[in-house]
Amino acid sequence: MKEKLRYETEVRASSAFRSIESDIRRGEFSHAYFILSEDKDAIDTLFSLIAMRAYCDTACGECKECRKILLRSKPDVKYLAEGTENFSVKEMSDVIEDAGLTSFEGGKKLYFFKNFECVSEASQNKFLKTLEEPFPGVHFIMSASSSATVLPTVLSRVKQVVLSAFSEESVKNGLLADGVEPSRAERGARLSQGSFTRARAFASDEDFARHASEAVELLLGLKSSADVHTYLKSPLFSKERFLETIGMIELILTDVVRSHLSLPISLVERKQDVEAIADMYSATAAGEALDLCLKCRARLKANCVGANVADYLMLKLVEVKYKCR
Repeated sequence: MKEKLRYETEVRASSAFRSIESDIRRGEFSHAYFILSEDKDAIDTLFSLIAMRAYCDTACGECKECRKILLRSKPDVKYLAEGTENFSVKEMSDVIEDAGLTSFEGGKKLYFFKNFECVSEASQNKFLKTLEEPFPGVHFIMSASSSATVLPTVLSRVKQVVLSAFSEESVKNGLLADGVEPSRAERGARLSQGSFTRARAFASDEDFARHASEAVELLLGLKSSADVHTYLKSPLFSKERFLETIGMIELILTDVVRSHLSLPISLVERKQDVEAIADMYSATAAGEALDLCLKCRARLKANCVGANVADYLMLKLVEVKYKCR
């Protein structure tokens, strides 16, 4: 019986998988790939498909090799940097030492880094020699939400691939196949910006309307630096909800940009609120604010104090709003 792989149909059809699958089929499987994507759910599936294809001509999901991949029981396939903690030099040294050993089962050895943005600069420098002088039959597949924290010397030694955003229809179909209730799947897909991770978060948010209202209130109420203290202790910035709050702010600001460009918005039920925020944030200001959200995500992943990041976020939102008028 075939193991279920979340969003397999959609990810298998992606240009990222087809590109790497083509390399394997032609016998040109690179020693290292860097995949750019914020969609961690899709990356999980892409990694599984790449691993299956490395050992199975069709990545069938049913043969002995594929089932070992899906059950994570194949000793020559390792998954690294899956959390948000920093990946240390010691850990990288262990990986390099392991990569130089003979494979357990013969054939290829694969190392997948899910959050390469969490690999420290020192660890990346340690990794360089291995990328320059790869071990035979050893392949490294790295993924990150942004290439900003990846050393140019690392990027110059890998094959770069982009996992593009999925269509709204593809996201909706993937959620439905994953058992999400139709109305929630539709909402998640509409708000997803082509990301299964975002879609699943919005589809599963039991208090979506309240969370959207709180984020709208924040953007409308944050008029000067004096207002920052008012919101600093808000549940919006609790440890449990901070990343969710950033996602909601990003969603609203993206709609603000779309409103300025006279494009359809995702939060159709919040059209008046989006237009009111658009009166406060120019398209340029909204764009800078979206970049600011990415920086705050990176700071949280680097274990910066949440209250400090919240303070920084709100002060900068006020700054870009007035700077870009």
